[in-house]
Amino acid sequence: MTAFRAAALALTVLVGACAEPDKDVPPSADGGERAVTAAPERVDAERVGSARLQSRITASGSIAARRVTELGAEVPGPLLAIHVDVGSSVEQGAELFRIDPGTYEMALAEARAALTLARAEARHAEQEEKRVDSLLASRSVSRQHYEQVRTQAEVARARVTQMEARTARASRDLERTRVRAPYAGSIVARLAHEGAMAGNGPVLVLQESGTLEAVVNVPEATPVPVRPGDPVELFVEALDRPLGSHVERVSDRIDPATRTYEVRCPVPDPSRTVKAGAYVRAELAPARAHPLPVVARDALLTRDGQPYVLRVVDGVVTPVAVRVGVVDEQRAELLDGIAAGDVVVRGEAVRRLAAGQRVEPVLDASAQPVAAAASSAEPVP
Repeated sequence: MTAFRAAALALTVLVGACAEPDKDVPPSADGGERAVTAAPERVDAERVGSARLQSRITASGSIAARRVTELGAEVPGPLLAIHVDVGSSVEQGAELFRIDPGTYEMALAEARAALTLARAEARHAEQEEKRVDSLLASRSVSRQHYEQVRTQAEVARARVTQMEARTARASRDLERTRVRAPYAGSIVARLAHEGAMAGNGPVLVLQESGTLEAVVNVPEATPVPVRPGDPVELFVEALDRPLGSHVERVSDRIDPATRTYEVRCPVPDPSRTVKAGAYVRAELAPARAHPLPVVARDALLTRDGQPYVLRVVDGVVTPVAVRVGVVDEQRAELLDGIAAGDVVVRGEAVRRLAAGQRVEPVLDASAQPVAAAASSAEPVP
C-alpha cells in the first residue's frame, strides 16, 4: 500500500509539470504560442553611391605631324635649282626649288606685247567710232556704216580684256616656277634632283614643324566611349617617362576591318626628341558623362557567370542580378538592377547568405545598425 501511494504521487508531479506553460516562449499577437526564431545576423553593408568611374583603355599607334605635304611643280619644266635637303628647316614662304623660267619669261614677254598692240588698236577704234558718230548726226554717213565701226570698237575692247587675262596667266606661270613653302616645317624627303623634269610627281616632302600628335586606334568594344578632353598618357620609346596629354579629336568612323576608331592626341615634347613615325602606346582614361551607381568590389557575387548583389530591404536579403560596367581597384559600376541609395551586403557574408535570410545591416565601423532603404530596382527572382 505504501508503494502504491508513492507511485501515485510521482505520476501527479509529472502530469503537473507537463501541464505548466512555457514561460520562455511569448504568446503571438493572436493569443497563440509563437515559435522560437533566431536573431537577425549582423552583416557589413553599404549604401549604394554614385560616381563617374574612369575606364582604362590601352591603344597603340604612331606619332604623326599635323600636316605632311608632297610638293611638286605647278608648271612643267626642268628643275633648275633645289635649295633645301632632308632635315632642312624652312619658314613659311621660303623658296624651296625653281623650275627653269626661260620658256615662261618668253611667254610673258609675248603676252605683254600682244596686250600693248590690243590697247593701241582699241584706242584707234574708239576714235573712229567718235568720228563716225559725229558724221552720222549730220547725215554724212549711213547708219549701217556707223554700226560697223561701233562693232569694230567693241571687238577691239574685248581683245584688250583677252590680252590682259593672257598676260596675267603668263605672269602667274612665271611666278609658279618658284615653289615656296606653304607653312613652316622641315624637309623629310627629297624625291628629285636638278635637271630632272618636274611636273609629273612630287619633288620634296614637307612636314609641319611644331606640335606632333599621336594617332592611335581604339577598340570599338570599350566600356566607356572616348570623348575629346579625356586624359591620356603617352609612352614613346625615345622618352624615359610618359607624356601627359588629352584626347583632341575622335573619328566618327569605325574601321570595319579592325573594328577600331581613330583618336588623336597632341604630343607635348618641348625637347623635340619625339619624331614623326615613332611607335606610341596610349593609356586613355575616359569617364562617364553622368554618374552611375557604384558599389565596393566585395559586394559583388557571381553565380554561373551572372553577377549579383545582395540587397537588403526591411531586413531581408534579396539577390539582384546586375550588369557591371567599369571596375577600378576598389569599386564597380552598376549599369542596371540597383539604384543609388539602396543598401547591399558586402564582405565575406556575400558568399554565404541565402535569399530571404534576415539580417541586420551595419554600415560603418561603429557597428551601429541602420534601417534598410527601399529600392526602385526590381530583383531577379
